[in-house]
Amino acid sequence: MGSTNPVKLEAVKDAIKEIGKEWEIKGVQVSSNVSEQPWCNETLVGARNRAINALIQEGCDVGVGIEGGVCWERERIVAFAAIYVVNREKENFSYSPAFTLSNELAKLVIRGKELGEATDIVYGKTNTKHGEGAVGMLTKIVDRKRLYKDAVILALYPFYMESER
Repeated sequence: MGSTNPVKLEAVKDAIKEIGKEWEIKGVQVSSNVSEQPWCNETLVGARNRAINALIQEGCDVGVGIEGGVCWERERIVAFAAIYVVNREKENFSYSPAFTLSNELAKLVIRGKELGEATDIVYGKTNTKHGEGAVGMLTKIVDRKRLYKDAVILALYPFYMESER
């Protein structure tokens, strides 16, 4: 897993548990090689870079990358995550659900703040990106782990279903 963020690691662990595999998960610090706050397609590029960098750095069987990003849609800013999975033979990806940002969050992101930092500022919290994140603060129901888990399963299916055939 190309991140040491505990929320991302827990989402991957929960996804793997749900698909019934007992794969070992290791979080490693790697670069996404994109902006601190990726916009639009840069998000998928960052997730892919994280997955590949984890695969290379650790010599593991499968690399997973999760990258949070923002993009313009219908004159609003939406936030979402891209999930990318690679091994030495194939690649797959998926996206989490997207959600619109509040005006306060959007203004800070437009001014160059990373969404986690903007969330901390708006809500007077610390390190929300390692917890509920903007989505949790906005909805009070869906947190980052929940947002990511199903998308991780969608990105992983070619890797775990192959062994089912």
